Amino acid sequence: MTAFSSWRALFVREYLEHRVAFQWAPLGILTLLAISGLSAITLRRIEGLEEFPFFSAAKIFELGYLVLLALWLAYTAVTVFFYFGDAFSADRRNNAMLFWKSMPVSDAKILSNKTLSGLLFFPAIVLVVGMVSGLLFYLLVNVAAYLAPVIGFLNPLDGLASFVQVTMFGAVILLFTMMWYAPFFAWVGGLSSVFGRWSMPLAFVIPGLLAVIENISFFGQGPRGGYIWQYLAYRSNYAALNEADFELMFMNSQPFNASFYISRMVQHTDWTQMGIGLGFAVLVIWMASEYRRRRIA
Repeated sequence: MTAFSSWRALFVREYLEHRVAFQWAPLGILTLLAISGLSAITLRRIEGLEEFPFFSAAKIFELGYLVLLALWLAYTAVTVFFYFGDAFSADRRNNAMLFWKSMPVSDAKILSNKTLSGLLFFPAIVLVVGMVSGLLFYLLVNVAAYLAPVIGFLNPLDGLASFVQVTMFGAVILLFTMMWYAPFFAWVGGLSSVFGRWSMPLAFVIPGLLAVIENISFFGQGPRGGYIWQYLAYRSNYAALNEADFELMFMNSQPFNASFYISRMVQHTDWTQMGIGLGFAVLVIWMASEYRRRRIA
């Protein structure tokens, strides 16, 4: 079996095991959103549109699509956390280990595949569902224009341009977010290889205990909350865009410009910390693979 074939088989296996959380559940949510949107329009529950500061169908579509992608990003983060809380140890509880051991691949490659699935492959599936929700919202905006003609219709070319711009921004911020939080997800996955599903609470308890021990041992000799707590607080907040950027994004009457906000994200991202985090993730995955190699016969 070639390297490409083995990688493909590994990804297919992961997809089949977790498609409910990353495919069918998002599609179910999308169906509920579609029903809710159609109900709101058909029942004429769209009062208050005249209070929108930049009253145009294009701006309503852009902001609505941005909000939808933000919600899908939050869903992805929560789902990926639970995925890593179980993915590195789930095959010990079922016959999946027989499949993994039948593959001419190492434990390091198996866990690397699981990590790439959680950080790239599954989020990409949710992003595609988010794009479908954007297309659905485009249709809803134009249907709503029949009931509120003052907003005007969003012609297909303008709608396509806005869709591409917002999608490009959403894809980049999803990628950067997954990269920034990769060490945390790897930490949860590494713990799961040892403690199973208990890794989810332990992922918070262990750093919390270390922060408490530091504060007790060196009380008053460091920054407020301690060095560990301050560092964890910094790493827990990916602040590539500030409040002014979001105000400009939502209050600007000009068409959404993805290149502008992406360049702002590139400038404001702490790439040193990004590299340190990715290096930590690689180290944790290697240690977890070594544990699996010795622990699982």
